[in-house]
Amino acid sequence: MQGSLVKRENVKLPLRKLFLSLSGIVLLGSMVQAEPVQAETRYVTDVVYVPLRAGPGNQYRILHRGLKTGLRMTVLEADAGEGFSKIKTADGLEGFIPSQYLVAEQPARERLPIELKRVTQLTSENTALKVELSSTEGELNSVKGSLEEATGLLDEKTSEFISLREATADPQALDRRNKQLMEENLQLKSRIEVVEAENNQLVRSASMRWYLYGGGTIIIGILLGLFLPMVRFRKKPSSDWI
Repeated sequence: MQGSLVKRENVKLPLRKLFLSLSGIVLLGSMVQAEPVQAETRYVTDVVYVPLRAGPGNQYRILHRGLKTGLRMTVLEADAGEGFSKIKTADGLEGFIPSQYLVAEQPARERLPIELKRVTQLTSENTALKVELSSTEGELNSVKGSLEEATGLLDEKTSEFISLREATADPQALDRRNKQLMEENLQLKSRIEVVEAENNQLVRSASMRWYLYGGGTIIIGILLGLFLPMVRFRKKPSSDWI
């Protein structure tokens, strides 16, 4: 009887230790769960690898496991059955993929680097045009100053010619002076015509540069407005792109 009691006590002792150990683990787990977890932001990638199958359905064997997003292909048979389309890759591989992965345009994720490069190029060109336009405006102002100076000189000579014609009584002297003034007048007119031609050319050049600069700025705004919102992957029913 006493031996039986001893055995029971020996059995209870390990069970008690096991119970205490389990209780400690549960308590520790509760303490860990009670600690606040720092929230982190994550994003789901829009890169998709579409398996290419031998037939129009998931039951057919896989010919290629990784047709990546943005891969160009030719649709041989749209909606060939079971929601699949028959396609052919640029490498000549033919098979079937789900039609839902085919879109008419190259995905925005693939086009964005190209469009950003174009925007950078247009920005550089606009900067160069702006510098050139500033230089042209300086030349235009200089030509305008020369034109005003020539016009003032012509007015002065014209007044002088009129005064001399009225003041002199000598027909010969008047005729000589008249011829002299006429020659000066013709020279001044020729000079004015040259200056006016240069002025018109500079005005046209300045207008064209302003037009190019404004057009480039509008194109940059349109490209950014079109492609930055399209970075996320969009699905379309049918096309030549994944």
